[in-house]
Amino acid sequence: MRGLKALLIIGGALCFLSAQPALAKTGDFGFFTGISEGRKLPKSTELLLEKNSNSKDEVEAVYKEVMFLTGTPTVFQGKMTTTTGSYDTAKSPGEYTVEYKVESTDSTNDEDNKIERTIKYAVDFRKEGDQVIKDYEIDKAGDWSETMTINGVQYSLDAEQSYSNIGIIESLTPGVTYYKGDISHRAVYTADENKVTWELSGSFYGYDCAWSSAETQRIDATVKTDQWQMQYQIRPSVSVGKMLQYSENEPTAISFSGNYREVMQNLSGLSYNIYSIPANLTYSVPATGTVSIDSFNNFEQLIAPDLSFLKGHFAEYDIKKLFAMQILDGQPSFYQPSQAITRGEYVKMLVKAVKLPIEEQKKTRGRKNNVVNIVFPDVTEDRPDYPYIMAAYKKGLAVGRDNGHFYTDAPIERQEAIVILMRTIGLETLGLDNTPVTSFTDNQYIANWAKREVYAANRLGIITGDDDGKFKPTSYVTKAEAAAFVNRLVDYMRQDLRTDYTEHIVNYAN
Repeated sequence: MRGLKALLIIGGALCFLSAQPALAKTGDFGFFTGISEGRKLPKSTELLLEKNSNSKDEVEAVYKEVMFLTGTPTVFQGKMTTTTGSYDTAKSPGEYTVEYKVESTDSTNDEDNKIERTIKYAVDFRKEGDQVIKDYEIDKAGDWSETMTINGVQYSLDAEQSYSNIGIIESLTPGVTYYKGDISHRAVYTADENKVTWELSGSFYGYDCAWSSAETQRIDATVKTDQWQMQYQIRPSVSVGKMLQYSENEPTAISFSGNYREVMQNLSGLSYNIYSIPANLTYSVPATGTVSIDSFNNFEQLIAPDLSFLKGHFAEYDIKKLFAMQILDGQPSFYQPSQAITRGEYVKMLVKAVKLPIEEQKKTRGRKNNVVNIVFPDVTEDRPDYPYIMAAYKKGLAVGRDNGHFYTDAPIERQEAIVILMRTIGLETLGLDNTPVTSFTDNQYIANWAKREVYAANRLGIITGDDDGKFKPTSYVTKAEAAAFVNRLVDYMRQDLRTDYTEHIVNYAN
């Protein structure tokens, strides 16, 4: 196991060499105190048909924004189109463009309050390890044009006196992209002979994964004219997630008792808090308020396998859900929960759980034209788990032992399984220091190279102790335990991450 520790560290370094997705969702709903309905997550059937909507470089969404150019809140509604140029973080440093276009639509039916904005950013990026630094800037004045009509009065942007800058850092873990950033804008508008200056600064946090995505912004803004000035804060938040529900059939004469359905729902809203109301304004201004976008539900029907032979088993529903989500495949009736799971089987489950991209090997006649990347001598292309192990290897998750073999058919220890699982979502840093003291009664038997991940997994509720409070780090993982680990991981990515990036930030008081 000493060699395993070293190779796990090497595997983390290998992640630097892997290509990352060309299109992240950072800033999908813009940086102007607005919200969108969010980007829909791909359904399982879409992924199987390679119809992944997330691969598009243009997204159109319902959009709402609140502005205070007159001292009172004005809500604009329309659509926002985000167009992102292609880029590859493996070719670091580099550059690409992002364009946001916001326009009121005919469906709003409000001629007195309209908005039209086009802003094009030149984005410079560089990669350092598994993190990407991005700087958004406007190259020339013509890249930002904007007009707002408020109560029939048109406000036009003076692009020469306005600027916008955004800095973002992304952490590209195998299963989740985490990011944070800072915003700074200064927009000068003219209406007849009057001038209004709008300044804002703030920060935002977000993440994106296969099961959910979220972004929350905290923005402080000031509006100034020659007659008055006001200050306020806005907290926009957008999230999209997929929940798994079991639906029991109502008719008696039906060939199956029920099935799972995956429900995708968006939550989009913002709250504002006015800190200072201009004393010379004669009208009443509400100090607080909220704006939201109607949620949508999309459904996908999933098969609930017959696992009656597991009725009452502690992992019955974990196994059933993983088969429904196609994280487990094959004949459910042949699944043996008490059997030790192999390294290859476990890695395949994790790869499918976080939906890592799988590269299909092109079969050609003649060995000269058939170039196959064999990393581990015992993992050849004829093995069904080959593409999954390779996908994990490219993300630094699948590593060999001292002699370079992967030992795909060997059982996997509990501590080794948790190390790989936590590195899949990049949250091993929740383990405080490198060798924290866990709450398990057999903490002294947990290898030092695994303690950080075991501590973090316990903190997230992915693992718990047995009746004696033991973790049993060197015991082999059964297929039932593996199903429980992976299903809890998916549940965490579905819900707990969303809560952490939305409710916890929105409700936090500065």
